[in-house]
Amino acid sequence: MLRDFFPNTNAGASLYGGFLHHENCFCRIFDKTDSLAESIKEINNFLDYNGYDLASEDDFDETNTYTSSPVSISPHGYQEQFVLFVDRDVVCKSQTEFLINELVKFTDERDWEQFHNPKDLAIALSIEANELLEQFLWKKSVEADKNKIKEELADIFSYAFLLANKMDFNIEEIVLDKIKLNSEKYPIEKAKGTAKKYNEL
Repeated sequence: MLRDFFPNTNAGASLYGGFLHHENCFCRIFDKTDSLAESIKEINNFLDYNGYDLASEDDFDETNTYTSSPVSISPHGYQEQFVLFVDRDVVCKSQTEFLINELVKFTDERDWEQFHNPKDLAIALSIEANELLEQFLWKKSVEADKNKIKEELADIFSYAFLLANKMDFNIEEIVLDKIKLNSEKYPIEKAKGTAKKYNEL
């Protein structure tokens, strides 16, 4: 199943720190340790951090597979890895919540939270936005390196998410509020097909 989503799972896990996603679920790759109990300990750290029920050794069947909606865990990679799936349609977790948890966990593990005050996150966000602009400098849009654009966008999103989290903003809420505000400033009958600012319509 996983191979259909990610043909090169090991490379994917390396690139994304073991965290991958698909349109229907989130996936996390865990390397197996010497015992199932030790492997479960690492998996449970992840489950606990994201607010899901913890797994126990007794919950795994004879094939080392675990299922407790919305989480399922099964062996992968010639029995060298576990892959954990989380159903993305579960009400209690949105995609952005999940991503923010991953970002915060990544920074906490490196003791970087001390640097991530709102001012410096805003500055970092601006710098990354300029690095994105640099990818288009002196060239046509089609000539820009897509992989580098992806990297810069990922940095921009990461700092934006961290800043929103630091300010205790709900991302879905503030974006939808802004769409509502803009719909009032740019009514379709006036704004359609024009790039004019709202005060020039």
